[in-house]
Formats: sequence, structure tokens, C-alpha cells
Amino acid sequence: MYRFRFVYVLLKSILSKGKNLLDDFELRFIALPFIDTDFSRLFTQTYALYMGLARWNFMFNSEFKTVAIKKAWVPVTTAETMKYKKSIKAFSRVRLVTRLVYWNDRRFYLEHIFYVEGEECAHTYIEGLVRSPQGHLKPTEVFKALGVTLESPPLPEKLQGWVDSISEM
Repeated sequence: MYRFRFVYVLLKSILSKGKNLLDDFELRFIALPFIDTDFSRLFTQTYALYMGLARWNFMFNSEFKTVAIKKAWVPVTTAETMKYKKSIKAFSRVRLVTRLVYWNDRRFYLEHIFYVEGEECAHTYIEGLVRSPQGHLKPTEVFKALGVTLESPPLPEKLQGWVDSISEM
């Protein structure tokens, strides 16, 4: 099922009009029993699969699209922190919102929020990078390839300690 969703998200993203990097990117899923869930609740790994699809959607439905396709870029996660607030049950209609919240000289930081019926169920922050066939790219290299100069939004205060701790690794 993941491969079907992957192809669907990739085609939908590539064929749609690209969005601004700082826009919200949204995907919708139905939590399928015995595929995404046990008897009643979403598997932990399913959250990760959904977020992986959201990052592909972000990469190929944003200003990255043209250069990413030409240069074979892919999104890579290097760290994440997640807070589960409420279980997502089988047959739930899940709305996953992804946004770029910050970048520094090393990495990009994305936020993923899972909603069911307008209620927040899980909240994740991801540290990631762009990988090309030649290796990992820093945000400055990515923006240079895009031909744009962008200032990062300020680092959200609640992420300061987390970003500092993973930067030391």
C-alpha cells in the first residue's frame, strides 16, 4: 500500500502547480485497518510512513520541484521528535499538514501535524537535509541551486533546546 501511496503522492505533487516553500503542504489519508492499524489504532511506524510521504510532497510540490527532478534530489531525515496527543483509529480521515519552520547552515527543520476531524492527534518536528547523487547538500547550496536568497524564519523558541542538542552530535 505504501508504494501505491508513494506513486500517487509523487505524481500528484509533480503535476500540480508548485507552492511557496513557506506555505502549508497538506496530505489526506484514510487509516486502513490491518494495513495502517492493528485492530483499532494507527501503528507507530505508519506515522513515520505518512511523514515520509509528506516530505516527498513538500520536495516535489514546492519551489524545489524543478531542480529536485533535474538533479535527482531526495529528502532525508536526520532527527525527529514526536508528541502523541490522541490515538488515530481505524477508518479515520487523517489530515497531515507539513511546513518548513526554520533552517540554519546545516539543516532544514519541518513540522508535521496530524489532524482527525480538526483535532490535533500528533505533532512532530523533523531535522532533515537534501541528498543529491553527489552527497548531502546544505541549505545554502540548495538555495544557490534554486537561484534564490531566502532568510529563515526565526527558530521557534520551543525548538531551541532540541536544535542545540542535536547540533552537538
